[in-house]
Amino acid sequence: MTSFEICATTSAPSSSSSTSCPHSSSSSKACTNDYTIISNSSIQEEKQKNCCLSNRLRLATNDSTGFLYQHCASGPVIMSNIFLSTSLITLAEMQLGCQGDEDSCGTIYGFKPSSLIALIATVSGILSSFLLPFVGAIIDYTPNRHSTGVISSAILVAIQAIQIYTVESTWFAMSILQAINGFIYQVVALASYAYLPEIVSTIDEKTFQWYSSLYYMVMFGHEIMFLVVMAAIALIFGTNDVVTAQISQGLDTVVSGGYFILTWYYFTKKEAKAVLPDGSTLFGAGFQQVFKTSTGLYRHYPKTVGRFFVGCIFAEAGINSFTTVSVTYVNEVLKFNSTQISILFLIVLTCTIPGSYFANWLADKTNPILAFKFQIITFIILNFIGFLILNNPTKKIAAYIMGMFWGFWIGWYYPLEKLIYSMIVPKGQESELAGFFLYCTQILTFLPPLVFALMNEAGINLKWGGIHLNIYMFIGLVFFHYMLPWSECLEVAKVNVMRKNGMEEEEQDIVVRGGGGGGGGEKL
Repeated sequence: MTSFEICATTSAPSSSSSTSCPHSSSSSKACTNDYTIISNSSIQEEKQKNCCLSNRLRLATNDSTGFLYQHCASGPVIMSNIFLSTSLITLAEMQLGCQGDEDSCGTIYGFKPSSLIALIATVSGILSSFLLPFVGAIIDYTPNRHSTGVISSAILVAIQAIQIYTVESTWFAMSILQAINGFIYQVVALASYAYLPEIVSTIDEKTFQWYSSLYYMVMFGHEIMFLVVMAAIALIFGTNDVVTAQISQGLDTVVSGGYFILTWYYFTKKEAKAVLPDGSTLFGAGFQQVFKTSTGLYRHYPKTVGRFFVGCIFAEAGINSFTTVSVTYVNEVLKFNSTQISILFLIVLTCTIPGSYFANWLADKTNPILAFKFQIITFIILNFIGFLILNNPTKKIAAYIMGMFWGFWIGWYYPLEKLIYSMIVPKGQESELAGFFLYCTQILTFLPPLVFALMNEAGINLKWGGIHLNIYMFIGLVFFHYMLPWSECLEVAKVNVMRKNGMEEEEQDIVVRGGGGGGGGEKL
């Protein structure tokens, strides 16, 4: 998930069962608290866990509560990456002796410092694309889902702690760790999203829709709070980019580490959800399931879900790479320091809120697909204007203004993407296809930063590296445009052809085999 995927407020669960009372594991009396709607505990068999926070900050089930705290942990992790990225570029330039307003720095370890963050994102993306199906198979075919989440979360926090010591003599090693941590973050998200089908099946539809909003609201809130605290520290104490990043990593280690403890305290241990086919390996089984799902969608839903998923592969590649490209761009071209970058991203994140409301309003006035296509067309235009205008350090004020527009348009994108997904997937297949959808949003994320880095190394102006993101969004737009009309998409979704053709057993646990993740696509 890009750090801006914070406004996904719509999802369609496949169950209408009641939720259990969060205050008791056995009482059948209806109850309410800060986060739950009137519930009934008749379907809940496991004992409800309580921690130091008692019942005030928990949801109807243990797993839904764990999913909440996973999103709380993700926000600071994502935002700390902004400060670390700025520090790594600064330290690489310092080693070359070219820190400041110089246009050219030369190369170090064979690449320009301005290509560093894009190369880190490329390595993380490649690792995720090739290894997440394997991790998903471990989660699906073994009883190690919970332990996978615990171990990967511990590794992620440990690397964050090690990166506190990011200085001129260690920046390259820390860059390698950051590339690895980008993949580890996706493993944590994958293990967490594997609980989604159980969450959906044990609470009613209205409650799950509220939880879907709540999960992203708490992640958004923690991102905002983290940026505000770090900007305040940098302004009050006058810290430079390197020290600011060190403080950021230390703060995130404490905050996210605490939330991850709560996450895996509440998430329950699960048995294997499927039996590994005879003659198959864990590595091969994950990719086989991705292939089976792809061919099933192509065969039964080529002009609805099939084209939508392919379109999302390209559109998400462009949108998800926006953070990577923009951090490098404003640092290198506009000469923003870490404090200025944190203020810029604070503006962007805040403006996603009206953008998400506008997305819902426009979808009601037209239809979700039409509103989605209009968003992509106008976002392409906005990117052209933004990167062409913001071409030197004198345009700092203009950058803050553009940040408002970028935030609004990004907030416009994600609710529509989730809304369309929830409404056009075959009924009864929503949670089963969730993981495959998430994998589609991640599989191509390595390509835009790679192209950006290659363009930068070739001496092409960075503004064209930013503008080139429009290519992926335009390709996605073509696939969205050639979907069936919205009314026909809804009609097609009413009949689960995949299930009728005996594919249910092969597809039913795709949520943990498809890959992807991070709170609907959060990405380091």
